[in-house]
Formats: sequence, C-alpha cells, structure tokens
Amino acid sequence: MVSRIPYLKKKIGSARLVWFQNSNSYLRLEEPAWYVFQRITRRTGTEILAAEFAHRYGLSVEESNTFVQDIRSQTELMNRTDSALDTGQLVSKPTLAFRMNRTEPAPDHTHQPLTQGNETRYHPYSLHHYRLGNHHFNFSYETEAFEDYLHPLISHLVTIGEHDGCPLFELFAYDARIIFRFNGDVKGSWTIDETHLVKGMIFMFLVNVMHDKTDADWLMTVHASAITNGKKTILFTAAPGNGKTTIAALLQARGYTITADDFVPIERNTLKAWPFPIAMSVKEGSMELLSPLLPGLQQKQVNFISPEKSVRYLPPAGASAETPEACPVRDIVFVTYNPEVDLAWEKLDALSGVKLLLDQAWVSPGRENAQTFLDRIVPLPFYRLTYSNNEKALEVITKLFDHD
Repeated sequence: MVSRIPYLKKKIGSARLVWFQNSNSYLRLEEPAWYVFQRITRRTGTEILAAEFAHRYGLSVEESNTFVQDIRSQTELMNRTDSALDTGQLVSKPTLAFRMNRTEPAPDHTHQPLTQGNETRYHPYSLHHYRLGNHHFNFSYETEAFEDYLHPLISHLVTIGEHDGCPLFELFAYDARIIFRFNGDVKGSWTIDETHLVKGMIFMFLVNVMHDKTDADWLMTVHASAITNGKKTILFTAAPGNGKTTIAALLQARGYTITADDFVPIERNTLKAWPFPIAMSVKEGSMELLSPLLPGLQQKQVNFISPEKSVRYLPPAGASAETPEACPVRDIVFVTYNPEVDLAWEKLDALSGVKLLLDQAWVSPGRENAQTFLDRIVPLPFYRLTYSNNEKALEVITKLFDHD
C-alpha cells in the first residue's frame, strides 16, 4: 500500500495536473487513471480497487488488476523523496501522459568535501572583482579551467581594485570533486560528470547578491531569454541550438531589452523576471546574421566549448549601466529554428505548454511554490514559434508585445 501522498492538483480540460510534494514533480492524469489515483490516495487496497475498477469500466478483473498495479507503481515512484525519478520521461500508458520538472540532484551533503571543504586552502589561479548591479563581489578560481568555465560569461562585470568585505565566491577541486564555496561555507559538491549543475547554483547565489534576495523569493528559474518592452516580459525558451539567443539579439537590435539570457529567475509573488546580465552565447552559425547588428561581436574572442561547438560571448546592451526594471512575465514562447519552415505560429493548450516549459525550467520545491505555479503560470498563454524567416518571426513577436 502506498504511503501518505502529499499532492496538489489542477483540472485542465479533461485532465488533472498533479504535483507531488516528495519528488517536486508534476504528472498529467486522465480518466481512468485519475479515478484509480484518487482511490489509491484514500488507501484502497489493490484487490478491492481492481474489483471496483472492473465493475466501473466493464473490464476483466485481470485487466483491471494490471492497470491498477501500473498506476500504483507510478504513484509510488512519484511519491519518492530521493532523486532517482527520471523526470521528463514519457510514460508508456497514454493515461499517464508525462511527468515533469527538472529535479536536478541536490549536492550530497553527507560527502566528505562538504565538511572538510570549509577548511581547504588552495593557490588560486586568479581572483577577479566584479560589480553586479549595485553590489560588488570577489571570485577566486583555483585553475584556468575553472576560470574558463564561468569568467567569460561575467567578464564584462569586472571592476578595478580590491573590494574588501564583499561576498567571496570560490571554485576549486577537492577529493576529485568540484567545490563551490560562498563566504567560507561549502554550498555544493559535484563529480566531473555533474558540471552542468555547477552554474545553476552559482547563478542563484549571484542573483541573490545582486537583488538582495534569498532562495525563498524565487518561484522558478527558466532556461530562456527574457525580453521586455518596459511593460511586460516575454520568455523565449528552447533546447540549445534552436535560435533562442538569435531571436533575443534581433529583438535587442530593434530596441527591446534583454532582461536575462539563458538563466531567468522568476519571482514568486510578482512573476517578474529579474535582471541577470550574464553574456549572451552567440554561436558561430549566427555570426553572419548578427555581426552587422551587434557592434563589437566580430572582435570578441572565440571560445571552444567542444570540438563541435564554439561561441562568442556578448554582454547585453547596457550591462554596465542602470539595471533594467523587472517586469512580470505575460507570455511564453517555445522557439524552434527549422530551415525548412518559413514561419509557423500556434497557440498551445495549457498542458502542452506546461510540459514544454518544465523541460526547460526548475520550479522551487515547496507547497506554496507549487500552488503558485498551478494558479498563475499554468494559465499563461503559451505559443510555439517555428521559423527560418527572421523578419516574419520578428513581425509576429512584435504583435505579441503590442497585445496586452
């Protein structure tokens, strides 16, 4: 029998979107899976439930028992508190359409580096001083590789001179693990295979320093470009290589403001996308299009991320000037560059939009955050933009900005 299941639900059309507190994940349920799930949460035994299900839906007891067992197993998995849940995976049965939320494994707080790392001393390769908004911070990198991992994204924030008493970020290695330390306390520890998790945690600390906030203030972060016209923000999100940053750069050239690119923090109470001025990563394939529009791009150093991928980092316009105002998110657009499609623009239903969003987002755990997500993010308009014609894409986006 499944243990107690803390969850929230929201009805969307004929389906329910269910949030599981223990795994901080979302699951879509339709009939008859929703009926079975409700009975499971009331601690109904499998044999009794299978008999009820067989009678209700006109199936054999054997068929009903198999279905009930499947839903029970899925529910047990969603109710787990560990990080073994493979979120984002499509579930085989159509009644369980998807489970969502990028549950990135939390640092292993029982691992030795998180205790001994506080006392670790090292010889830094470099120490940089940065200004982020109205705040200063120092960052110490143990090696050139660690510096190359982060510094190019924030090098435009470098300031001259020492700044005593401001926050200290440190990135170093200990016991074959990558360690992030903030003001003398180890905050994260990762293996070499988990480097994709390092930036996310460091960026959250940087955002909090910049805006005088804590983790409790944020509803979610999204892998997206946040573009504003001073009245509202539109999120443009996509898997890497689908033209998200290209769209952002083209909109900047037309006078719109990039609030944040690639890492967008969304405030829980206001749904505002707060500024985070890391550099845009412009891929070589976009150089011919963007170089005439973005002064200085051609002169930027080429950074080789992998043998197949190279980028140039370009600071957002006005990154060293006054911080742009945070505006609430009003629309979410999923971008796909397809050279065979001139332009395709469609409004998505809520469930399709939420699934795509959670493929690119992390919603902070906690019942209040989940309720806010269900009540305020799920009803937002979701759109899909597939394009190769830049001018036509900009035309439909401009109309979306003009529409309140």
